Amino acid sequence: MSNGGAIGFGGFLLGLGAGYLVFRELNLAVNSVAWILIIIGATIIVSALIRWASPSLGIHRVIGGLAGGLVFALILTQGFNFFTGIVNVGNISLPYSTTEVKTYSGVSPTDSVYLRLGSMNGQISLSTWEKNDYYIEATITARGSNQKEADDNLAALNKELSKDETTAQQKLTLVFSSTTLINNPYQISIEVKLPASAKLDLDLTTSNGVVTISNVNGGSVVVHTSNGALYFTNVNADTIRGSTSNGAITGIISATTCTLTTSNSPMTLQIYSEVNGSYTFTTSNGNVDVTVGANAGYKLNGSTSNGEVIFKIPNLTYSKETRTSKVAQTVGYDSANTQISVNIQTSNSDLTIHSNVASL
Repeated sequence: MSNGGAIGFGGFLLGLGAGYLVFRELNLAVNSVAWILIIIGATIIVSALIRWASPSLGIHRVIGGLAGGLVFALILTQGFNFFTGIVNVGNISLPYSTTEVKTYSGVSPTDSVYLRLGSMNGQISLSTWEKNDYYIEATITARGSNQKEADDNLAALNKELSKDETTAQQKLTLVFSSTTLINNPYQISIEVKLPASAKLDLDLTTSNGVVTISNVNGGSVVVHTSNGALYFTNVNADTIRGSTSNGAITGIISATTCTLTTSNSPMTLQIYSEVNGSYTFTTSNGNVDVTVGANAGYKLNGSTSNGEVIFKIPNLTYSKETRTSKVAQTVGYDSANTQISVNIQTSNSDLTIHSNVASL
């Protein structure tokens, strides 16, 4: 390797190592990543200027390699989802906007409601109330390069709620969609109220936004977002499935089967220990902290890399016990009235499971 190549490669390794150590500890927002990219771009420009001014000095090779290492570290630790978020959030190339608040309401049966909701670039907040009605409020902003284009984009968006009441379960479907993949002109935030007395089946999807679900008694609860957190407050369901990227997952849950997945973010969850259940939690570059009740038998499986797995539950028998990977179950698990399995995987972070909390 030539001296120039060695200098550049050394700069790349410095940028990769330093960037990895810093970025893996951060739960970066989209705007934060944009600023990091601006800084990296500025270093590349500086490198080019130094090379033009003093081509024999070699400093440009260090700076260029450093910038390349930072970019690679950013992708390794934060993933590609940030870059899709950047092109969809803000839309600075579409300076004109128009906004409409659209509401949907009606009477619901007291026993069973299904809601499918699809949004984009905005949050979804769903909770229950004592009324036997559903209420959905969507705040829709459409953008354009001029005011007419913004108005036309709003008019072109399908905003109809579909209802199917031919069966005992009321089925409500409201899906906002756009064929524009880059520089999407729509930002939609939705608030939902559903009857607390009904068993709810939920299928919620958005992007670049937080999803909050509160006080739900459900059959199937499915929720997906990106670049946004998932918050569950007193969510009880037969099945819970949730996924996001670059967003935390927190809350209090109970399910027969539960699978929650994120990336580059922490997970902080409490499990009601009243029914048999299987829980799988997966993240990367984020701590996982799970609290369970005292009156159940537990089968635990936790693994990480460059972190520590800690089980703070009494009367455990371990079949595997290392710093980064543990498998254990409580004594008498097979005969316990309530059996709960918890499987957790993360990377570059710690993983802890607690018990004996009075509220659970």
